[in-house]
Amino acid sequence: MAPREALPRTCPPAPRGVAGLRRCVRWACLALVLAVSPLWGGAAAVASPTGDAGVPGAAPDSTRPVSETRAAPDTSRWRVEAGVGTDVTNEQFYEDAFLADTTVFGRRLVSTPEARYAGVFDVRLEGTRARRALRYQLHHALSLGDLLQRGLLDLECDYDFAPDWRLRFAPRAELRHDRTFGRDLTEAREGATARLRHGVRGGDTFAELSLGGDCLRTWGRGADFILDRNAGSVSLALDHFGLQPGEWRLVWSLAVRSFPDSSERSHLEHGWEGRWRHVTGGGHALALETAGARRATLAAAPTTRDRFWEGSAALELELWSLATWSWCTRVEQQLLRYDREDSLLYLGTRVLRGRTGPRLQGAAGWSLGLAARGERLESPRDPGEEYVETGGELAFEWLGRRGWWSLAPAAGWREYLGPLGGSGPASLPGIHSSFAFYELTVFGEQPLPGSLCLRLSGMGRAEAHSDGAEDARSLYFSLDLRRLF
Repeated sequence: MAPREALPRTCPPAPRGVAGLRRCVRWACLALVLAVSPLWGGAAAVASPTGDAGVPGAAPDSTRPVSETRAAPDTSRWRVEAGVGTDVTNEQFYEDAFLADTTVFGRRLVSTPEARYAGVFDVRLEGTRARRALRYQLHHALSLGDLLQRGLLDLECDYDFAPDWRLRFAPRAELRHDRTFGRDLTEAREGATARLRHGVRGGDTFAELSLGGDCLRTWGRGADFILDRNAGSVSLALDHFGLQPGEWRLVWSLAVRSFPDSSERSHLEHGWEGRWRHVTGGGHALALETAGARRATLAAAPTTRDRFWEGSAALELELWSLATWSWCTRVEQQLLRYDREDSLLYLGTRVLRGRTGPRLQGAAGWSLGLAARGERLESPRDPGEEYVETGGELAFEWLGRRGWWSLAPAAGWREYLGPLGGSGPASLPGIHSSFAFYELTVFGEQPLPGSLCLRLSGMGRAEAHSDGAEDARSLYFSLDLRRLF
């Protein structure tokens, strides 16, 4: 038999289309039943009619001490949701229309609207075993729509097998069939992570070892743009939580990714993270953050796409963080440097961002924030990409027992520094025009009578360029109505 790499990406030895998806969904449902049976049987054998505080089916509390947790009776709880959902997307922009490269029709507005609908089903089983030393959550999600079908099965399991020792295991599998925007793409993803965590110094400092792996396989129309992938990772972390002397976290990670269809993309990536936060006696908070990665290919490659350094650093200061009124300021810088930079595809950049403004926290679960923000991008090899952006935003959020809503409008101006943008050396060609932008982001989750729940999310953006031929608008809207069982 020929190896898989030799087979055409459009004709794989795997199920295709809706029939193949239904077959895989049936297998996923069978796996769900088999996985649930032992957990449910074990929980039912030792479960008490009441959980925490005498509430039937109460969810396990993972924040309680191990000794107290193990003394409590085991619990289990089902959560089932079923309903319908819809997504609407649209992008509008202007372009010049030609016929046979000779006849010019002039500028016209191009629109790419698409709407899709789906029935959704979501089931979760949460519970404990071994006197709450073992906590688990089994989750299965299924979405069957006219253009997009998706099935997901995942498990999260935490086991306190000894004092100050915890093991987490989290496998995950997903199958997706996408026919949006002219595609006929099927994706299969499988992966798992394992994490061992140990408490030291009285339980306020933790050492952590994590292992993970995943693989991705695609086939169908559109698979040429998504490479098959095998990946493995390991990370070491040390963190501390508490008010004295503060909170901090250090992480080092190593990831290896292999691409069967393109060996030149296979690479090794080292990464780091760091965070420190301190709250003063007056309620002021100071935080420092850093993150970065070094990626290098495993073999010689014709391009420098996967050979680069990237890093970021941030400083955040929040005055009166524990009071009703607070003032938050954040400054962040990001760097990207390729081993061999050019002026066409692989450009090194430096981005500086900042924001500052007040925030009001209400007593009824709502908050209101106002901030001024700015951003500067520098690209020495391509000054035409450099810009300065200034703007402002408003953020309103309400979280209560009967709903969760968030509304965030923003507006600003982006000034490109090339000649087309209005400044910069005239000898450097500009490809962008400066523009004003207006954004609105909305999210909401609202319980309704009859055990119904409405979820809404949307984002809209409009750009008004100094060159009207580059004006653009985009819209994304999602509406989901489910019944809770």
